[in-house]
Amino acid sequence: MGKTVDGERDLYQGYALQAVDKKGRLAIPNRLRDALTANSGERTLMIGDEQGMPCMVAYDRAWSKLLKARLETEYNRVLDRGEDIARARDALANFANIDEVQFDEAGRFILPSYVIGDLELTDYAFFAGAGDVFHIWNPRKLLVDPNVPEGTRKRCAFAMQEKGVAV
Repeated sequence: MGKTVDGERDLYQGYALQAVDKKGRLAIPNRLRDALTANSGERTLMIGDEQGMPCMVAYDRAWSKLLKARLETEYNRVLDRGEDIARARDALANFANIDEVQFDEAGRFILPSYVIGDLELTDYAFFAGAGDVFHIWNPRKLLVDPNVPEGTRKRCAFAMQEKGVAV
Protein backbone atom coordinates (compact mmCIF):
# COMPACT_ATOMS: atom_id res chain seq x y z
CA MET A 1 0.00 0.00 0.00
CA GLY A 2 1.83 3.05 -1.25
CA LYS A 3 5.24 2.54 0.33
CA THR A 4 8.50 3.87 -0.99
CA VAL A 5 11.46 1.58 -1.64
CA ASP A 6 12.68 1.85 1.96
CA GLY A 7 9.20 1.19 3.40
CA GLU A 8 8.61 4.78 4.51
CA ARG A 9 5.83 7.02 3.31
CA ASP A 10 6.66 10.02 1.14
CA LEU A 11 6.37 13.28 3.04
CA TYR A 12 4.22 16.20 2.01
CA GLN A 13 6.72 19.04 1.72
CA GLY A 14 6.87 22.42 0.05
CA TYR A 15 4.34 25.07 -0.83
CA ALA A 16 2.56 26.55 -3.83
CA LEU A 17 -0.07 29.11 -4.68
CA GLN A 18 -2.63 27.67 -7.10
CA ALA A 19 -5.37 29.43 -9.05
CA VAL A 20 -8.97 28.41 -8.32
CA ASP A 21 -11.48 28.97 -11.12
CA LYS A 22 -15.15 29.93 -10.74
CA LYS A 23 -16.20 26.25 -10.60
CA GLY A 24 -13.69 25.42 -7.87
CA ARG A 25 -11.20 23.68 -10.14
CA LEU A 26 -7.52 23.76 -9.29
CA ALA A 27 -4.44 21.56 -9.43
CA ILE A 28 -2.49 19.87 -6.66
CA PRO A 29 1.14 21.09 -6.80
CA ASN A 30 3.51 18.53 -8.37
CA ARG A 31 5.50 17.69 -5.22
CA LEU A 32 2.35 17.05 -3.21
CA ARG A 33 0.70 15.11 -6.04
CA ASP A 34 3.76 12.88 -6.40
CA ALA A 35 3.64 12.06 -2.67
CA LEU A 36 -0.12 11.40 -2.86
CA THR A 37 0.23 8.81 -5.58
CA ALA A 38 3.39 7.27 -4.09
CA ASN A 39 1.66 6.82 -0.72
CA SER A 40 -1.58 5.34 -1.96
CA GLY A 41 -1.11 4.23 -5.56
CA GLU A 42 -4.34 6.00 -6.55
CA ARG A 43 -5.58 9.44 -7.52
CA THR A 44 -7.80 10.12 -4.53
CA LEU A 45 -7.52 13.14 -2.26
CA MET A 46 -9.09 13.25 1.19
CA ILE A 47 -9.96 16.77 2.44
CA GLY A 48 -11.16 17.55 5.95
CA ASP A 49 -11.30 20.19 8.64
CA GLU A 50 -8.00 20.91 10.35
CA GLN A 51 -8.83 21.12 14.02
CA GLY A 52 -7.89 24.44 15.58
CA MET A 53 -6.81 26.07 12.31
CA PRO A 54 -8.78 27.99 9.64
CA CYS A 55 -7.63 25.75 6.80
CA MET A 56 -8.31 22.29 5.42
CA VAL A 57 -6.14 19.23 5.88
CA ALA A 58 -5.55 16.95 2.89
CA TYR A 59 -3.93 13.54 2.49
CA ASP A 60 -4.02 10.19 0.72
CA ARG A 61 -6.49 7.41 1.53
CA ALA A 62 -3.69 5.24 2.98
CA TRP A 63 -3.09 7.90 5.66
CA SER A 64 -6.69 7.41 6.85
CA LYS A 65 -5.92 3.78 7.60
CA LEU A 66 -2.68 4.65 9.40
CA LEU A 67 -4.46 7.36 11.38
CA LYS A 68 -7.12 4.87 12.48
CA ALA A 69 -4.44 2.45 13.68
CA ARG A 70 -2.60 5.24 15.56
CA LEU A 71 -5.82 6.39 17.21
CA GLU A 72 -6.63 2.82 18.30
CA THR A 73 -3.19 2.52 19.90
CA GLU A 74 -3.65 5.81 21.73
CA TYR A 75 -7.17 4.86 22.87
CA ASN A 76 -5.82 1.63 24.33
CA ARG A 77 -3.08 3.51 26.22
CA VAL A 78 -5.62 5.93 27.67
CA LEU A 79 -7.95 3.11 28.70
CA ASP A 80 -5.04 1.20 30.28
CA ARG A 81 -4.35 4.26 32.45
CA GLY A 82 -8.01 4.30 33.49
CA GLU A 83 -8.67 7.65 31.85
CA ASP A 84 -11.78 8.63 29.93
CA ILE A 85 -11.61 9.23 26.18
CA ALA A 86 -13.80 11.11 23.76
CA ARG A 87 -13.66 8.39 21.13
CA ALA A 88 -16.88 9.28 19.31
CA ARG A 89 -15.87 12.94 18.99
CA ASP A 90 -12.42 12.01 17.69
CA ALA A 91 -13.90 9.54 15.21
CA LEU A 92 -16.30 12.16 13.85
CA ALA A 93 -13.57 14.78 13.57
CA ASN A 94 -11.17 12.44 11.80
CA PHE A 95 -13.44 10.30 9.65
CA ALA A 96 -16.92 11.83 9.20
CA ASN A 97 -15.91 15.36 8.27
CA ILE A 98 -14.01 14.30 5.14
CA ASP A 99 -14.61 14.98 1.48
CA GLU A 100 -13.09 12.55 -1.02
CA VAL A 101 -12.25 13.80 -4.50
CA GLN A 102 -10.58 12.27 -7.52
CA PHE A 103 -7.82 14.08 -9.38
CA ASP A 104 -6.53 13.55 -12.89
CA GLU A 105 -2.96 12.78 -13.99
CA ALA A 106 -2.14 16.52 -13.95
CA GLY A 107 -3.48 16.85 -10.39
CA ARG A 108 -6.60 18.76 -11.40
CA PHE A 109 -9.67 18.34 -9.22
CA ILE A 110 -12.79 20.20 -8.13
CA LEU A 111 -12.95 21.42 -4.56
CA PRO A 112 -16.19 20.50 -2.81
CA SER A 113 -18.55 23.48 -2.44
CA TYR A 114 -18.36 23.21 1.34
CA VAL A 115 -14.57 23.66 1.27
CA ILE A 116 -14.80 26.66 -1.07
CA GLY A 117 -17.36 28.31 1.19
CA ASP A 118 -15.63 27.44 4.45
CA LEU A 119 -12.26 28.77 3.28
CA GLU A 120 -13.90 31.68 1.42
CA LEU A 121 -11.81 30.89 -1.66
CA THR A 122 -12.35 33.25 -4.54
CA ASP A 123 -9.24 33.12 -6.72
CA TYR A 124 -6.27 31.29 -5.18
CA ALA A 125 -5.48 28.55 -2.68
CA PHE A 126 -2.17 28.15 -0.85
CA PHE A 127 -0.90 24.60 -0.36
CA ALA A 128 1.58 23.93 2.45
CA GLY A 129 3.20 20.58 3.18
CA ALA A 130 3.03 19.37 6.77
CA GLY A 131 4.76 15.98 6.76
CA ASP A 132 2.08 13.29 6.89
CA VAL A 133 -0.55 15.69 5.50
CA PHE A 134 -0.74 19.04 3.76
CA HIS A 135 -2.91 22.10 4.27
CA ILE A 136 -5.05 24.10 1.89
CA TRP A 137 -5.47 27.74 2.87
CA ASN A 138 -7.13 30.90 1.76
CA PRO A 139 -3.83 32.76 1.28
CA ARG A 140 -5.18 36.02 2.68
CA LYS A 141 -6.29 34.29 5.89
CA LEU A 142 -2.92 32.57 6.19
CA LEU A 143 -1.10 35.90 6.02
CA VAL A 144 -2.91 37.27 9.08
CA ASP A 145 -3.05 34.09 11.19
CA PRO A 146 -0.69 34.50 14.17
CA ASN A 147 -0.42 30.70 14.53
CA VAL A 148 1.21 30.29 11.11
CA PRO A 149 5.02 30.30 11.23
CA GLU A 150 6.57 33.51 9.91
CA GLY A 151 8.47 31.64 7.21
CA THR A 152 5.24 30.20 5.83
CA ARG A 153 3.59 33.62 5.82
CA LYS A 154 6.61 35.07 4.00
CA ARG A 155 6.54 32.34 1.37
CA CYS A 156 2.82 32.81 0.83
CA ALA A 157 3.27 36.58 0.45
CA PHE A 158 6.16 36.00 -1.97
CA ALA A 159 4.11 33.56 -4.07
CA MET A 160 1.24 36.05 -4.17
CA GLN A 161 3.57 38.87 -5.21
CA GLU A 162 5.15 36.70 -7.90
CA LYS A 163 1.74 35.96 -9.43
CA GLY A 164 0.45 39.52 -9.01
CA VAL A 165 -2.22 38.48 -6.51
CA ALA A 166 -3.59 41.30 -4.35
CA VAL A 167 -3.31 40.85 -0.62
